[in-house]
Amino acid sequence: MRRRNSAFAAVAVLSASALLLTACAPGNTATDTSSSGPTEELPSTAWTAADAADVSDGGTLNLAINAMPVNWNTYEVDGNEVDSLNTVLPTTGGPIRVAEDGSTELNPDYAVSAEVISDDPQVVEVKLNPDAVWEDGSPITYKDYEATWKAMNGSNEEYLPASSAVFEDITAIERTDTDFDFTMTFDKITADWQSILVGEPGVLPVAAAETPAAFNEGYTSAPLPSSGPFMISNIDTSGQVVTLVRNPKWWGETPKLDTIIVKVIDGGTQATAFGNSETDVLYISSNADAYQTAKKRTDAEIQASGGLTWTHVTMNGSKGPLADVKVRQAIGHAVNRELISESANTPVGVPATTQGSYIFMPGQKGYEDNVGAAIGFDVDAAAKLFDEAGYELNDKGLREKDGKALTLSITVPAETPTNKQRAVQVQADLKDVGVTVELDEVPAAKYFSDYIIPGDYEMTSFSWQGTAFPISSTEALFSPVDSESNFTGITDDSLADLFDQANAELDPDARLKIADKIDKVLAAYVPIVPIAPLPNVYAVKSGLVNYGAKQFQSVDWTMVGWAK
Repeated sequence: MRRRNSAFAAVAVLSASALLLTACAPGNTATDTSSSGPTEELPSTAWTAADAADVSDGGTLNLAINAMPVNWNTYEVDGNEVDSLNTVLPTTGGPIRVAEDGSTELNPDYAVSAEVISDDPQVVEVKLNPDAVWEDGSPITYKDYEATWKAMNGSNEEYLPASSAVFEDITAIERTDTDFDFTMTFDKITADWQSILVGEPGVLPVAAAETPAAFNEGYTSAPLPSSGPFMISNIDTSGQVVTLVRNPKWWGETPKLDTIIVKVIDGGTQATAFGNSETDVLYISSNADAYQTAKKRTDAEIQASGGLTWTHVTMNGSKGPLADVKVRQAIGHAVNRELISESANTPVGVPATTQGSYIFMPGQKGYEDNVGAAIGFDVDAAAKLFDEAGYELNDKGLREKDGKALTLSITVPAETPTNKQRAVQVQADLKDVGVTVELDEVPAAKYFSDYIIPGDYEMTSFSWQGTAFPISSTEALFSPVDSESNFTGITDDSLADLFDQANAELDPDARLKIADKIDKVLAAYVPIVPIAPLPNVYAVKSGLVNYGAKQFQSVDWTMVGWAK
């Protein structure tokens, strides 16, 4: 049975403040012998930037995804997946956008202003751009924001949002001078209020949010109406191709591109497709085979930036042996995170490092290696913890308790070899301490919806993709226990209060101290074993500008195109 949202404290998994599911890129068997990798810090944005005057009018951009979205409403839990969001992003936008350094700024295409006008209670006033319309020409008004809030705030359990973060802190959205002006009143100080106004994925139209049926199921086969510079003109389910064209009702600067083609290409063959010039962009991630293939394409270049994606082993602690915290801690100590990181990152020419925080990325303010301090690689510590949990070595070198050997499974999506590679390494690491791990490969298209979200697994490994709002966006992964995004099935009773404190703290330094406490709690009860941060490594066709490898910066889809 699918978990329901209760009225839980905060995190927006589908806005720019959200953590998104990603099944990772394929492959990693080749070795890059041309370079030992960069030693300098990677830039936040690595794409080729160009002014509008230097971008050609017209052209097509060909992109690839692993699977067709199962729900085009990316606010809904089944739609909370990176491929789905990436497909619809050219059709969305919002009052706030993220700059290169991770700071926020007003997006004048969508709003005249968005600012806090009162601290007690906290009130945010938003003045929308009256020129902004849906693709049918109807205006985007406060009614759309009000309907989205009611669907997302957790008060009606029939709705299935991935998270109610920030939305549930709002007590009222009220019209002021016109239908384009409104206030949002909060029941407490909410530091990340801007996160729900970032246009990724923007706001829902009233029709998509006014009933649970519309929100949950109304867009499983059809896209939401566009509020951005592009619109989806065709979804070819047999050919697995999504076509986006310029939105004729778009009120801003005319997009440079004519068309965006998004093709479903099996993860294991995306590099080949790029090498054959079938696509213009390849997300390499940690895929060394793809890196080598991309380098052979003469009209392409490699870009590497800092990233927001981190790999991990998530454990279902709600049942079985993994319900014992000592078993989870033992697994944390047994997994050689350094080796997995090295095998993932160095072959694609980027520095190897482990992920030491559940909240922050390396290099981000507030980052501390709490994970290494709590569950660093230590086979002896793992053995001791397994012993304490009652799983002792038998004469065959296997861990057993009450005469039953400890056997676990790790579920991975088929045709995503990097996931499988991590799983195989985890399998080998746990074998070294006497634990048998079986690999369970499931269809990639059903991996999240049929296995991970319902909790039908013991261990799994995918990636979380974070954003510029790392504290509030992390909460739904761990608290409350029935959060739609808490796939671990467990929580710690102290987390809800700690997250409340952090989300209400406006002093940046004080907020980081609370976040550090949260990080230490997570590292102690180990619902997830963080593995490695993944820099954003892309291959792009030469001449593509204003799109590619980046960490924070919002893509301006009117500026994406081909250099003159």
